[in-house]
Amino acid sequence: MTDDLTVRLERALSTQEQHEGDLQPDAAALAGIRAAVARGRRGRTTQHAAVAAAVAAVVGVAGWFGLQERTAPLPAHTPTPSPTVTPTPSPTPTPTSTPDAQASAPALEPVSLPGMPPMYRAPEGILEQAGPGWYLVRYGSPLYEPVPGDGERQSFVLAAPTGELYHLVDLAPPFASLVRWSAPGAARVVTTEDGRPGSHAATVDLLTGEVVIDDRVPVNTEWVGMAGTDEIWLSAAAWDGSTGGTLHVVPPDGPTRDLATSLLSASVSPDGRTVAGVGGYGAGQRAEAVDLATGRLTSLLTPPGQVCTVVAWLDSTGVMASCVDRHPDDHQGRWNMDEHGGQLVRVDTTGGQVQVLTTLRADGVVPWAGERVRDGVVVATAAPLLSGATDDCYDFCYGGAYLWSGGDVRPVTAVDLGDDVCEVRAGSDGLLLRTGSLCYEETGRNQWWHVDEATGAARLVAPAVESELGIGAFALVEHP
Repeated sequence: MTDDLTVRLERALSTQEQHEGDLQPDAAALAGIRAAVARGRRGRTTQHAAVAAAVAAVVGVAGWFGLQERTAPLPAHTPTPSPTVTPTPSPTPTPTSTPDAQASAPALEPVSLPGMPPMYRAPEGILEQAGPGWYLVRYGSPLYEPVPGDGERQSFVLAAPTGELYHLVDLAPPFASLVRWSAPGAARVVTTEDGRPGSHAATVDLLTGEVVIDDRVPVNTEWVGMAGTDEIWLSAAAWDGSTGGTLHVVPPDGPTRDLATSLLSASVSPDGRTVAGVGGYGAGQRAEAVDLATGRLTSLLTPPGQVCTVVAWLDSTGVMASCVDRHPDDHQGRWNMDEHGGQLVRVDTTGGQVQVLTTLRADGVVPWAGERVRDGVVVATAAPLLSGATDDCYDFCYGGAYLWSGGDVRPVTAVDLGDDVCEVRAGSDGLLLRTGSLCYEETGRNQWWHVDEATGAARLVAPAVESELGIGAFALVEHP
């Protein structure tokens, strides 16, 4: 029997063509879109405030300017043929819709929301149909003072593997930051709440928009990641070491476990056993690993006289870190790595010796924030902390994304994505990049791309449109 979502998409084809036909760009318009630079937006951004506090292709235009070149999506879990004695069994053919099925299924309803790309209203049951290759996206404006009304919208949207977007629910203020898709109909977020100071871990019902605060997680904690089925949250230590921090291990149900730490920032190892990061500042900086089962702390060796930034885990016992000589306390301005002993190293999280991977040179790349793709391979953003780099604002988005293997580096893709890369992820079947621009009083459209690691082919997963509302796709998580 043909799946209901496929039938609805086929029924909606002609409606969507009429709905978006006038928006289809010609080749010249597409070239203009790709070449456009981010335009200024009004207001200071909330993301700038957050990061400053921490100091730290194919373009799928047809997918959102009309579905006339799209095929209907397959079911989320395509049946796998049973093994047989034949060496190469033929795959089970995908069932096709029939006129009777099309006539009985309700048509999908196009949705037009100011400042957002074309999408459908989510049909009943779509969250249960979603599977590998589907993404949950939070659309919203990063402006500190959003445009009243439509500019204050924050929407949760489902992105299908075939490019269609489905509007699930809008959340009323206050702001909610998406951290993971925890169940078919629920997501975990960090949110503020009227009448309660600080930020809180919470669960959002993706059908109703109801937000339920999780009081097991202390106020003002930071999301770290998953260790098996447990969530890991961090109450960061003070910059000067005057107060310690706490890692909170939060199971699906029941009380949390608290582990002492001195970390300011942290990430979870690939095997889910260890959290590692750095704490302190300047001469007082220290690197530390925490065993999540026992709470045992291990002080990590870093290059003498240098400060380091953890880029990503390389494997279950080591992280990639970029290190540079400490600058004087009164230093102002950029501290270029190629001029001050910059190097890329592997820090052993069991307490072993540091391994130098490469020296950072003026004509090279400085990795900034990334994720492990597989053992020994990391995808990372870049920072212009080199003498040959431009002096533009780079607090958030700069240049491209890069794949590192030891000290060797190459760009993730040769496709012009139109904007700088702001964030990278190692997805289950490829690399995920967020592009845009975000600098003080200006912000550009933020979009998410899927990039094939082997070929560099890029597909737009969560598009944005240019508008004075400044709404973009700021957070994206994969199907659990």
